[in-house]
Amino acid sequence: MKILFSFFVAILAISTSLAQEGSFKKKFVNHTEFGGLFGRVKYVNNSGYGNDQNKVDSKASLSIQTFNGIHLNQRLDVGVTLGFDWYKTALLNPIAAGIRYDITKGSKARLFLTGDAGYGFNWLNQDSDGYKTKGGWMINPGVGLRMGKINSSTFTFSVTYKRQEAYADKPLLYNQTVRYEDRVYNRVAARIGISF
Repeated sequence: MKILFSFFVAILAISTSLAQEGSFKKKFVNHTEFGGLFGRVKYVNNSGYGNDQNKVDSKASLSIQTFNGIHLNQRLDVGVTLGFDWYKTALLNPIAAGIRYDITKGSKARLFLTGDAGYGFNWLNQDSDGYKTKGGWMINPGVGLRMGKINSSTFTFSVTYKRQEAYADKPLLYNQTVRYEDRVYNRVAARIGISF
């Protein structure tokens, strides 16, 4: 995960250095999206009796995120992404470095790449008695479509891959010394939104 994060930071640094244009005026950018997270979750269920069990389940969750940053040139935006992801047993708040890059130059419809890498916190999560949920590293690359005029508000649709790590301590049962779950949420995120 650290290698992916380092790679993302390197791409961001290179893109920023290439984005210097004398006649372009930098401006604030917002991209707010909501949608669903669909896929499989794999977690290690430690029962405390020496027999760890890997479990995999299909899940669907709600996701809302907002990207706030700077429009560096006609195609590149860099900034910070904040979000809320409602998983079945956890509410995580990812905070990530983000990038949006238009890969086509259409007048009304443009393809763009999106990428976020950061950490999902558990600030708003409420655990049941005896449980303690912690967040973890997150990465979210993908592709999307902007529909609307350049330099105005646009409607967006994006499809991304989201990988979110989490950890949960669970209450001990009879004769147990430890009981926890290491979770890795692997999801396809389909979102609609507005960018301006």
